[in-house]
Amino acid sequence: MAAKGLKPALLVTGAAGFTGRHACQHFHDLGWAVTAAVRKTPPASLLPGVKAAECELTDREQVRQLIDRIRPHYVLHVAGRNAVPDSWRDPAGHMEANVMAPVYLMEAMREFRPDGRLLLAGSRLGVDPAQGARSVPHPYSLSKSVGSWVAEAWSALYDLPVMIAEPSNLIGPGESTGFCMLLAKHIARCELGTMEGKAPFTISSRGAVRRFLDVRDAVSAYEKLLLSGAPGEVYPVTGEQEWTLGEVAERLLCKARGSVPVQWGSETDNAPAPPQSETVRSQSISELGWRPGIEMEKSLDDILAYARAVTESSR
Repeated sequence: MAAKGLKPALLVTGAAGFTGRHACQHFHDLGWAVTAAVRKTPPASLLPGVKAAECELTDREQVRQLIDRIRPHYVLHVAGRNAVPDSWRDPAGHMEANVMAPVYLMEAMREFRPDGRLLLAGSRLGVDPAQGARSVPHPYSLSKSVGSWVAEAWSALYDLPVMIAEPSNLIGPGESTGFCMLLAKHIARCELGTMEGKAPFTISSRGAVRRFLDVRDAVSAYEKLLLSGAPGEVYPVTGEQEWTLGEVAERLLCKARGSVPVQWGSETDNAPAPPQSETVRSQSISELGWRPGIEMEKSLDDILAYARAVTESSR
């Protein structure tokens, strides 16, 4: 914890990514001293007043030097590799990024700021170790499952204040490879007339069910967990309502200014909802006073406004 009168010092990893940018904005607006950890030269869009620090999180010594230099009161670790298809091609790289990087962060905090609080962003696509190795659906799930389990163990073994958040599908304005943003950019390109003669946007499963959460709500949940979360606990951070991909797509398509070609998968192609972590190890974040506050309609409006702006600017 920061001493009275001092700004809390926060390190955000993955600060150039979708969640990381929103996190830097959120905590900067709160008046925290934010350092953004990035792999390469800081992006031009980094917020004024946010310090940037280049660091390869899979390099133990670079992580150690970074934590030694900053001595953060809080670490929000949202960096990592999160592409399921890519995890089949490079499983070792996913294990390095999603398991060893958190280990290096925890070890550096243990050495230089043992009372500092670290929040690790896990995944709802993880599986409970009690379900057995054969329940793992892909290398990405394995890497996130092991990373969360190791974080829980490190917290217990070394009495470290480490918490794990398991967010559902995050949506909202900003650069994202998620379904909603990809469809919104397709709509924006159609509105500008740049998609004539090109293939329609493919939505493979109309009936697949997901829980969506605005990234800005997720970041507010992360604030709660950094300040008040119980060390060693796993907290699902999810939207309150389930949606089919078809329902969400139709809501976006209704906002389009004109015709937008899409291609729907057949009902027999509908995939089941991805496996979700069991709540047997989980705590309820609602007990800390958090609930999502941004409605789906607001999220979709903001996503489409962002997509239109970036599409127009790239002409």
